[in-house]
Amino acid sequence: MNLGIYGASGFGKEIYDIALRVNDKSKLWDNIFFIDDGIENNVNIYLSKSYKLELLEEYYNKAEVEIIIAIGEPVIRKKLFEKIALNGYRMTNLIDPTALVSPTAKLGIGVILTSFCSVASNAIIGNNVAVNVKSIIGHDIVIGENTVISSMVNVGGACIVGSGSYLGMACQIKEGKTIGYDSIIGMGSVVHNDIPDEMIALGNPARPMRKNIEKKVFK
Repeated sequence: MNLGIYGASGFGKEIYDIALRVNDKSKLWDNIFFIDDGIENNVNIYLSKSYKLELLEEYYNKAEVEIIIAIGEPVIRKKLFEKIALNGYRMTNLIDPTALVSPTAKLGIGVILTSFCSVASNAIIGNNVAVNVKSIIGHDIVIGENTVISSMVNVGGACIVGSGSYLGMACQIKEGKTIGYDSIIGMGSVVHNDIPDEMIALGNPARPMRKNIEKKVFK
């Protein structure tokens, strides 16, 4: 089996390093490479090669490739997830050896858990979710698909985070609260109350500032 990391920018390189650590322990993949449609095909990137998805079959058998998406923009994660399926490739999960995952937690497909993060009992992580360094996912939490959780985020028990949301670095979510779909919680914000769908919220306490009309985090 071979691993394709979709996205060859900064986050992709971090994910490549995680894949190396996983492979050192488990020997899952013969080759680890990048997939990026925005650069030239078959070029050297970081410690490997990068290919365009539509040309990948020239180099690897589809049945021998699994893919993880290394993009930090939720709306792009969703599009690539759908594109991968349409092209007949399968997704996989990538879990850093230092991540702590409860045996009762449920993970979808295409999930990334980076170094030193934790997922507590009965948590449900949807498809194509990325959880970054040292973030804490408490008990009985539901994280919707395509969501990105930045580093050092703490989501209290029994919270619900809607699909396509983005939780900025070091934000804190009080237990039992709901973050609506396609919402953005700003870096360092503290959420004491529910946040509606498609909302950008900032501050302590976090307050809805405006609608997330563009559906983008990074401008």
